[in-house]
Amino acid sequence: MNCLEKLGHARRVSVPLLAINTPDQASTVRAVAERFGANGNAVPIVQWDVCRGVLAINKAGLEVAAMTGDGEDDVTIGQPTVFLAKAAIYPSETIAFVLNAQSYWDVSPAVPQGVSNLRDLYKADRRMLILLGPDVQPPAVLKDDVVLLDEPLPDDQQLTAIVRECDMSRGDALLVDEDLRKSVEAARGLNAFAAEQAVAMALRKEGIDLDHLWESKRKQIELTKGLSVWRGSESFADIGGLEFIKGFLGRITTGKRPPNAVVWIDEIEKMVAGSSGTSGDSSGVSQGILGAMLTAMQDQQARGVILLGPPGAGKSLVAKAVGKEAGVPTIAWDSNAMKGSLVGSSEAAVRTALKVISAVSSDNALWVATCNSIQGIPTALRRRFSFGTYYFDLPTAEEKKVIWSYYIGKFGLSKKQVAVRPDDASWTGAEIKTCCDLAWNLDCSIAEAARYFVPVAVAAPKELEDLRQEAEGRYLSASTGSVYSRRTAGKGRSIEV
Repeated sequence: MNCLEKLGHARRVSVPLLAINTPDQASTVRAVAERFGANGNAVPIVQWDVCRGVLAINKAGLEVAAMTGDGEDDVTIGQPTVFLAKAAIYPSETIAFVLNAQSYWDVSPAVPQGVSNLRDLYKADRRMLILLGPDVQPPAVLKDDVVLLDEPLPDDQQLTAIVRECDMSRGDALLVDEDLRKSVEAARGLNAFAAEQAVAMALRKEGIDLDHLWESKRKQIELTKGLSVWRGSESFADIGGLEFIKGFLGRITTGKRPPNAVVWIDEIEKMVAGSSGTSGDSSGVSQGILGAMLTAMQDQQARGVILLGPPGAGKSLVAKAVGKEAGVPTIAWDSNAMKGSLVGSSEAAVRTALKVISAVSSDNALWVATCNSIQGIPTALRRRFSFGTYYFDLPTAEEKKVIWSYYIGKFGLSKKQVAVRPDDASWTGAEIKTCCDLAWNLDCSIAEAARYFVPVAVAAPKELEDLRQEAEGRYLSASTGSVYSRRTAGKGRSIEV
C-alpha cells in the first residue's frame, strides 16, 4: 500500500493520531483532501501552522476554522498548545493537520501532552490529527500513541506524469519518448512541486534543456543537509593503473543493474568514530547516524565497496570517477554537516539525506567509502559494502615513471625543470602531482619543489606499516584483485596519475 492507502486504512479503523514524514506537506494535504473531502459527504478538513493559524481546506472545514477566529483574530496563531486545546472541540469526523510538527516537540512539554490529550477523544468519534513534516519522529512519550507513515518522493511513474503535464501545458506535446525518459532521470529525487518547477523552467521551444534540469536537481539535492553533488570531471582515464578496481567498477556500471547514483563517503572511519560508545563521541549521535545508515542500506539492499589505503594513493579519485564513468550523479556524503546541537536533529538529518538518496537512485545507488584506517568501522557496516574492501598501496618505481610523465606534461614543465628527479622512493601519486604543481607555480625545478613537503610515508611510517599489516591476507589488492600481500606488493601495483 502507498501512503494514502495506509492513511485510508487508518481512517477506517479510527486511528486518532497519525504522523507523516513528507517532503511536500502541501501536496500531502491536497491528496488527502481530494480523497476524503471533495464530495457531498466530505468530512471537515483544516490545517494549522504557526504563522497563519487554522485554515479551512474544504468547504466543510470553514465552520471548524471559524471556531478559533477569523484571519488575524485567530487565537491559535503562534501558539501550538492553544490550537491543540481548541482542537478538542472539533466536530466528529474532522481531519486536522499540523504543519512542520517536528518544530514544536522541544518548545514545551505541553505540546506532546496536548497531542496525547486528543487520543481518546478523537478515537471515540473518528476524528484524526495528522502531524506533518520532513522528519516528524514523535517524542518518546508519544511513540505508542502515534502511527508513523512515510510519504516517499515521486516515483518514475509520477514523475512521468509531471513531465507530460508540463509538456502538454505548452499546447502540443513536443517531447519524444527518449527526452521523456531522460527528463524523468534528471528529475528523480525531487519532490512533486520542485520537479514541476524544474521541468517547466527547462522546457524550450525545441524540446527540453536537460543540462538545466540536471543543474536544478543538483541544487535541490544540495539543499539537503550534508549532501552535495560532485561536479569534477575526473574519469578512469585520469587514473594510471589500479586496473583491477577500475575494471571491476566499470563492469558494475555497465552490468545488468547499473547504478542510478554513486554515493561517496570520504574517510568513513571519522563518520562512525565513537559509535561503539567506547571512545570519541559519547553523546549517541554517532550511534544514531550509524543505526539510520545500517537500516537504510539494508532496506535498499545497497551495494558498495570500501577503498582502504594511505592518503594520496588514489582512493578518492576512483570514488569521484565512478559516477562519471556511469553517467550518473556522484553524491558526496558529509556526516559532520548533518550533526546538530538539538537532541535527535542529527539522526533526522541523516534520515532525510537517506530518503533523498533513495529517491534519486530509485533504491539503486552504489556506495563507495574511502578510509585511511578500517579500525573502528563496525563489522555490521562493513557487511553493507558487500562488494568488498580493496587496499591501495604505494606505487612501484615503474609506475612512478608513468605518473611523472603524466604530470610533467599536464603542467607543461620544461626539460630544465625536470632534468634532475628527486628521490621519490616513498612517494604516492598525489605527492608527485604536488611536486609538479609546485614546480610550475614557483617556476623552479622539481628537485627544488620536493624540498617544500614531506611524503606521508616518511612523516607517518608507522601508520603505513599498520595499514599494510591490516590488509595482509584480508583484503584485495586494488591493482591485481588478488589478496594483498606485502611480499608481492609493488609488482604490478596501480596508482593515481
